[in-house]
Amino acid sequence: MKKSALTLAIGTLLAGSAYAQSSVTLYGIVDQSIRYTSNSNGANDNQFQLTNGAITNSRWGIKGAEALGNNLKAIFQLENGFDPDTGRANQNNSLFGRQAYVGLSGDFGTIKLGRQYTEGFNFFGDYDPLTIGNYTGNAWPFFLTNFRNNNVVSYDGKFGGLNVGASYGFGEKAGSFTSSQYWGTRAAYTFGPFGVGAVFQETRDANGNKQQMWGASGKYSIGPAKVFLGYVGGKDRTGSVDASLNGDALAAGSANAVPAGNFTANPRKDMIGYLGLTYQLTPALALTGVFYGDHVKDANGVANNAGNRYTGVLLAEYSLSKRTQVYGTVDYNKLTGGTQTELPGRNNQTGAALGIRHIF
Repeated sequence: MKKSALTLAIGTLLAGSAYAQSSVTLYGIVDQSIRYTSNSNGANDNQFQLTNGAITNSRWGIKGAEALGNNLKAIFQLENGFDPDTGRANQNNSLFGRQAYVGLSGDFGTIKLGRQYTEGFNFFGDYDPLTIGNYTGNAWPFFLTNFRNNNVVSYDGKFGGLNVGASYGFGEKAGSFTSSQYWGTRAAYTFGPFGVGAVFQETRDANGNKQQMWGASGKYSIGPAKVFLGYVGGKDRTGSVDASLNGDALAAGSANAVPAGNFTANPRKDMIGYLGLTYQLTPALALTGVFYGDHVKDANGVANNAGNRYTGVLLAEYSLSKRTQVYGTVDYNKLTGGTQTELPGRNNQTGAALGIRHIF
């Protein structure tokens, strides 16, 4: 009787699996570039390196979906970031540091639970000409988004031309509702060749101090060209933005001393504007140019410590096939005043790279 019951249960399970419409996909990107950087350390030495891609960080992942009926699907995604030059895992050596979630998708939208992109990253990924770069030199404006967050419940919905999103990250600290908490919301609307939208999010550190970012952007397509105009603002009482922007410079042996400020009393304030253009010159060749400018107040938590950062980026991408592209890029950064700690030596830096990207 026990054997018959077990056989029946297994048969029922297999029959159910056979009728379910499900799929699992292995995917990824391997992107490597040879990059030159001027003034790369405190002695202002130049550097040549083999490093991850200019725009897309290398990754591999598994994603899947199962049809549950009535347009409802169960979904999941696990994604790992890595450096092909060394094989090292990114995101503090996490197994699935880029994304790791499970959820449901249907006519109502999509609900996901797990490690996910922040609302700021989701929004500007669509409204930045570079879709958010991968070098510090071409991605620093979006360090304010924090890129990803743990323990997140999110919602994404599309209703005609309107796309909305909201997410909440549990701090998971006993006795405190706000410590390490995250939340964000965004909305974007597309009508014809136009797209406009806005975003706001807030992240707290273990002591409950806030790092806030907000922004708005628009884009307009005309023939093979697309024009972007955007703004990113921020107010940081945690010190995380300064720490991340100063990080590469300090690791390289900076000649610029970072002052010990009080971020709670003097939060860093960013006012970033950008203007960019992408142009599909031929079916295989795409050109992109963008300028970013940031006015910073109270940099490094020091009252009245102001400065500016200016960046120009040029990118050319050529498709050898649907899955393989080669590219060349140049970026130039210039800093003034209190922002100079974001570079290790002189107040300017030039980067140039040639790379190849394969998508599978």
